[in-house]
Amino acid sequence: MILTDLILSYLCYSLYDLLGMEELLETIQRLKLRLSEGNLKTVIIPHISADGDAVGACSAFSSVLEQAGIENHILTCDFLPDYLKWLKNTEKAISYQDKAEKCKSLIAGADIIFMLDHNTIQREGDLEAVVKTFAGQKVIIDHHPDPDQVDFVISDTRVSSTCELLFTVIREIWGVEAITGEVANALYTGINTDTGGLNHNSSRPETYLVIARLLELGLNKAYVHENLYQHNRLSRLRLVGNSLLNKLTVHPVYPVALIPISKEELEKYDYKEGDLEGLVNIPLSVENVLVSIQITQRKERVKLSFRSKGDIPVNAWAKEHFNGGGHLNAAGGQSSMPLQQVVQKVRDTAAWFFDRYLPEHRPE
Repeated sequence: MILTDLILSYLCYSLYDLLGMEELLETIQRLKLRLSEGNLKTVIIPHISADGDAVGACSAFSSVLEQAGIENHILTCDFLPDYLKWLKNTEKAISYQDKAEKCKSLIAGADIIFMLDHNTIQREGDLEAVVKTFAGQKVIIDHHPDPDQVDFVISDTRVSSTCELLFTVIREIWGVEAITGEVANALYTGINTDTGGLNHNSSRPETYLVIARLLELGLNKAYVHENLYQHNRLSRLRLVGNSLLNKLTVHPVYPVALIPISKEELEKYDYKEGDLEGLVNIPLSVENVLVSIQITQRKERVKLSFRSKGDIPVNAWAKEHFNGGGHLNAAGGQSSMPLQQVVQKVRDTAAWFFDRYLPEHRPE
């Protein structure tokens, strides 16, 4: 063993704000005590349009609860992305779109709901109304700012991903013995995808210490990368190619790339959940582009994904104008307006954003 758990704990925690870390560990210990009670029924819920971090966290936590003999069910408001269904227990996930009554019954009969990779029930789509009536306890394990005040809040905005934080939760409650190779694969999936392949939000040494420990515990990095990046369908590549060739534009005044995608285009290229994962990051490879925004028309709403370079706070843009939020360099939003109106609103609010946060880019 290269790093003992004691040394890893010291290295990680010594760089945290001590008071904040103490509170976090106290909450984890309270949760440990609660989970030691017998005959618990639990539900695990990721955010709407679950990504690699959300699905990785659900897979890892479901597997660990299963090992501990705790009944658990993964419930989704929509569907898990196809490209992540190789992760353990994802095949057991129950969608509200397919089995609404089953989801309602499982939530009503649960003792605890685990909210993974989201800070508010408002990010649970059609499950939100059901969870609002839930009489049991709720647990948030997440890394986004301003979490709801529920029974157990395990939240840290400094970590790269929910999966990085979940490593600490699992270790503190069950010990590293609970982290099998499949659990390690799931946790690394979340860390890798939420940082764009360790590109953004990944400058803390603690993140790499966790990855090193996962490798010791059985992480098969080559297997994870193969499943994440080498199982493309031809229709997905054509959708991405069309988006870059025919839809990508740059704002005429500000260094913002826009990629609007209509639902007709999704249908034309046989879109599957997750097919557009990572597309929004590509325009940031252009030297003079500082912000990239993907605007995707879905059946009931238009979704926006924001990415940025450096310390440009695109989460402020998403929160102020598009009912969203997220991280400094990676945020999301949504709108009920038609696609072209959303595109126009993005163009119109660019001046507000750059005047407030990057005044040096104001036109002369």
